[in-house]
Amino acid sequence: MLAAGDLRERVTIQQRAEALDAIGENTGGWVDLATVWASAEPLSGNEYFAAGQQQQTVDVRFRIRYRADVTGLMRVVWRGDAHDIVGPPIDAGGRREYLELMTVKGKRDGR
Repeated sequence: MLAAGDLRERVTIQQRAEALDAIGENTGGWVDLATVWASAEPLSGNEYFAAGQQQQTVDVRFRIRYRADVTGLMRVVWRGDAHDIVGPPIDAGGRREYLELMTVKGKRDGR
């Protein structure tokens, strides 16, 4: 069970806005879906080298009150950093009380 006191972080859930310009190229950016209270639990951190550049990956599990409109194609903005949701949101406990959002920072940028 998730207690209200566990939700100490303010996060914004964003979805990609799809829009095409005059020549048919995607010009969509990110738009806010909702700003909600969440718990944030960093799971791991590692650094690696790819394409000659150092990149950092930080995995975070966010828990929020249940929302039916959150999908795996969205992202969570927390403390100014975007975290892509990886996979479908998990209805933890199966009672539509809260969702677990597994996220990764710095890999996909929502693509």
